[in-house]
Amino acid sequence: MVTTRLAESTDHDDAVAVWRAANTARGRPPEATRVDRVRAKLGEPDAIVIVAVASGRVRGMLLAEPGRDRDGRGPRVAGLCHISMVFVHPGWQGRGVGRLLLERLRTHVAALGGTRLQVWTGADNDRARRLYRRAGFAPSGRVASLGPTRPIEQFTLDL
Repeated sequence: MVTTRLAESTDHDDAVAVWRAANTARGRPPEATRVDRVRAKLGEPDAIVIVAVASGRVRGMLLAEPGRDRDGRGPRVAGLCHISMVFVHPGWQGRGVGRLLLERLRTHVAALGGTRLQVWTGADNDRARRLYRRAGFAPSGRVASLGPTRPIEQFTLDL
């Protein structure tokens, strides 16, 4: 059985381990500087970190933060929550863990008075795109790029 909960600081190392394992499995092992950056983001005061736990171990993680105008460079947008990452350990993918993480976030943000969730994902990341659609997100029509060969697409969900 998989349960989700808001993470405690003692969960951060396990959350980073899930993130690393998932990135490595898809052929993108992170460099040490990126690992340090993710660890720091998990510890930020306004970070919402949710973990999925099964058999006493963290199997999935989600990081969200207040949404900001101008694609994260501007002031906070009231009611907007930006999902920075959702990762599931490779051995637990396809079991609904990502959906459970998103459901917990949705409930948590709505209880705080949030009105909208947003996320950007790779235009070629079919697994993530299916996850967001199944969770009720819809493409916003916005596309961008993380360089010349990495198009990304925005999905949103009104709460």
